[in-house]
Amino acid sequence: MKKTSYALIGFLLIFIMLGSPIVSVQGTPYNCTGVVGAEATWKVKTVNNGTLEAIFGPTWQTTIEMSFLPGSSVAGAKMKSKITYVNTSYIHDTSTVYPFIPMAPVDACLILSDVWYWTTDPFNESSPDASNVPTVIFSHPENLTTYCQLLGVFISLFAGNVSQRNALGYLNGLLVPAEDYLADLLWDNDYLIDGTTVTHTITITIAKPIYFGWFGNYFVNCTETWRYSKSYGTFLGYKLVHNNGTTAYETVLVTPSAEEIPGFELLVLTGTSIGTILCVIYVIMKKK
Repeated sequence: MKKTSYALIGFLLIFIMLGSPIVSVQGTPYNCTGVVGAEATWKVKTVNNGTLEAIFGPTWQTTIEMSFLPGSSVAGAKMKSKITYVNTSYIHDTSTVYPFIPMAPVDACLILSDVWYWTTDPFNESSPDASNVPTVIFSHPENLTTYCQLLGVFISLFAGNVSQRNALGYLNGLLVPAEDYLADLLWDNDYLIDGTTVTHTITITIAKPIYFGWFGNYFVNCTETWRYSKSYGTFLGYKLVHNNGTTAYETVLVTPSAEEIPGFELLVLTGTSIGTILCVIYVIMKKK
């Protein structure tokens, strides 16, 4: 009976997606704050090998580097992003990511960035590791919720609402007001939203001995948090904490400074789901 209900809901969602465009009929108007030329640099603050192995198993380094890009498993490494293009009226076709999801194109903000991957050496300013890499942010949070729900229809393991796993690639930054954007998303039950802080609590039980992610699986209880700039929607950092209180992994924004991003000092350290974290982190902030 339960399986039949899920299937019926899935087919209804598919019918709606195929029959009409995705639109926002009400709610907060959101704005993209990306500006060409804006730069930001993040640093790997903490890498606790033993604790990461306890959480992800012996392949923890692969999990980290598939999640955050090469070099991200080294403490002290830095990554830089520089915005090269912004389109606030972009129409995004989700089928370019998952062709099997029958979702109509949606309004979005498109940001292209040059990216220098994690390294402990000085950046080669004239030679980024990747050029004009796209970041897409849905203009209407309800469309991202629908996308995540549809993903779960076709990948039953990921059935649910918004999570870092299901929204992979679409939460690199937020539109503003960032607090409202997060609040307007329908999150999975193991996520808690407090202002611009997103907290994900992973609970391992006998009935659920593994939490499955995109790039790695979790084997012990832990908490990961994710933070954004209140004023600009910029991704500020990630933190993963073992259930015993030990910090396993942490990244932080190091430039621009906290003083240059209003609201930074009011935030608690947060992070994103490593198993589903966005492949590249990009800055969405106003150029100073």
